Order: sequence, then structure tokens, then C-alpha cells
Amino acid sequence: VLHAGTADCGALHVIVLEAIQPAVTLETALSQAHEEEARIALLQQAIVCIASHHCAGLEQRDIHLNNFLLAGACLYTLDGGGIHDTGVPDLPVAPSCDNLALFYAELYPDDDAFIEELLPLFLQRRAWDSEVLPLAMFYQRVQFFRDRRLRRFLKKVFRDCSAFKCQHSWRSYRVYDRSMESAEMLEFLANPDASLQHPGTRYLKQGNTCTLWTTPVDGRELVVKRYNIKSLSHRIGRALRQTRAAVSWMNAHRLWMYGILTARPVALLEERFGPLRGRAWYISEFVAGADASSLCGQAMLDKAGQIGAAQKLAGLLAQLALSRLSHGDMKATNFILSERGAVVIDLDAMRKHDDAESFQRAQRRDLRRFMRNWEACPETRAMFAEMLRASKLAAG
Repeated sequence: VLHAGTADCGALHVIVLEAIQPAVTLETALSQAHEEEARIALLQQAIVCIASHHCAGLEQRDIHLNNFLLAGACLYTLDGGGIHDTGVPDLPVAPSCDNLALFYAELYPDDDAFIEELLPLFLQRRAWDSEVLPLAMFYQRVQFFRDRRLRRFLKKVFRDCSAFKCQHSWRSYRVYDRSMESAEMLEFLANPDASLQHPGTRYLKQGNTCTLWTTPVDGRELVVKRYNIKSLSHRIGRALRQTRAAVSWMNAHRLWMYGILTARPVALLEERFGPLRGRAWYISEFVAGADASSLCGQAMLDKAGQIGAAQKLAGLLAQLALSRLSHGDMKATNFILSERGAVVIDLDAMRKHDDAESFQRAQRRDLRRFMRNWEACPETRAMFAEMLRASKLAAG
């Protein structure tokens, strides 16, 4: 602290802190740590730091990855206004568990595999044995806070907030990513069907149920999926239900929160007549790459490249399983092999399962459909069967 005082005749309170440079937030450091050992090392630093807070009777109430700053080998805690002094020399077990679980819930489900290695370090720093804070209890609290965080975020994606712009009236509903707002984008969102006349537009699918096309907007290649109304009975059946476009919009953000690759969601548009819904549009960024059917038949990749792409796809399926997400339509064309990795698309049948038995049934259906993609390619089928077994997924 370089200075603490008031300004503007006491109306403002001011604190001046020394700049810590060069440094990155823990979130940035973790995003750059692709190897398991590097991630564990960073998380170990955070666990030790949080344990030291608790040993001093301190609770960081606004605990998240951007409130830790890494400079060299030192991890600093930011935002002192969120630090609560409990007035006791040692934070009790229950608030310690919840505070650490709240921090861990910020991480992706993939990182839960490290808990068994990291929790003993926390217990050691607190001079507790494993019976004080059982592993199962900590897992449960992490899941509770992660689910709560996700529920709160998914409510935001349908309303006006700092990240999204929402506009609705008696006749329409529109929500879009604020970071993509521009004059050209707003003109496109006002009437996405007009883009069908653009010379750069190309159809991907023309069907009764949905129409799919790509079009350039403001320097981005976008994919527009319009959910059509086939008949009067179809209109009546869909009028009071959440649109499939809205389900896709929600699931895309759910996947981003879980660190699972999907096309970046851009906007959701719906025709409305009061509470009744009509046609709807889901708009996302285009993902370049071949779909997973390229792994069958005349492979577009050499053998090593084919195995690498298949491993990334199997890894994506494992991520879905960790998050208890069923896809509902695991055609090979719904997985894109991009430069960033395997990307899942077509999210309108995706479902989050709270019940383990329900998820297992849905997962078995998903994996049976996934394996049918390779019936004409026994070698590819055998490769995926082995990979799924290694990931402890049941390939029926």
C-alpha cells in the first residue's frame, strides 16, 4: 500500500497500491498451462495460498481465478475488499471446505481429477487428517457450487446484462453477445433471412424442419440455423414450449462454462405473439474443419493424424460424460475436427442430467449412435471402441 486516504473533501476513499509487474492472473496462467503437471503445480500454489488465509482466520468471499495474480514464483491475493476477517485464529472446517470448494468450482470438471492429489496438501497445511474433511464431502460441495454458478449464469444468457443485450416486445424476442455489437451486426440481426441474398451466403441444409446457411457479417463467418414451422398443428405444438433455438443457445453457453469446445454462440431470435412462440433463429460462429466422418473411408489425414484427431474426439466425449451431458444426436457430421480440437455442434437435443441413472441410459444411446458412424469402417470402429474403453465409457 503506497497511500490510503480520502479525496474530494472526504467524499471518496482512495487506496494506491504498488503495481505488480510483470504478472498474469491465475485464470490466464491456467489457460496457458496445457500439460497436466503444469496445471497441478499452479493449483498447488493456489491451495497453499487459500490454506494460509484460513489459518489466519481469513475468508476470501469473492474468490475466483482473476483475484489471484501470479508474478514469477509468487501468487498474490487481490481485492482486499472481499477479504473477511472472521475474528478467530483458525477458520472452522465447514466454512473452510465451502470457501475452497467455491474456488474449485471455478475450474472445469476436467480438473476434478486432481482433487485427490490436491486436497491432502490443503489438509497438511491445516494440520488436519482426512477424516476432518473427507474427499467425498469436498467433491459434493464442489459440485454444489459449480451447479449453482452455472444456474445463475444460464439465467443471465436470456436477459439484459453486461455480457448480453436482450430486447423483447409483443412480436419478437432477441438476445445477442454484446461484444459483437456493431452497425452491420445489428442490421443483420434485424432480418437474418435477408442475408440469404448475400453473394457470400451458402446453404448447408434446406429442410422442412430447419434451414441452415453460412453468411459473412462484420468480418465474421456466421452459421444461421432457422427453425421452421411446418404446419398449423406444428405451430400449436411448439407455441408454448421453449424453442429449439433457445435450447441451442443455452447449451452452447453451458458447454463454454464447462470448457467443452463448441461454436461460439452469437444470437438467439424468436418470433413471438405475446407468450406464443413461432419461428426461431440460432446464430453461431462458423468453425472451419472437416467433420468426423472424414475419419472413415478415404482418410483425409495420415495414420498418426487420424489417431490424434480420434483421441481429441474421444476426449470430448469424456468431457461430456464428466459433465453428465447427453447429446441426443451423435452423427459424425455433428463433430468438427478443427485446429483447436474436436468441436461439438447441433445442440438442440442436448440435455443435462441430474440423475446418474438417467444420464447412463442417455449416454448408452449416444454411444451406440456414435459407434454406428463407423459400421462401414471396421478399423476406425475398433480404434474408437478401444479409446472409449480406455476413457471408461461403455461403447455399446
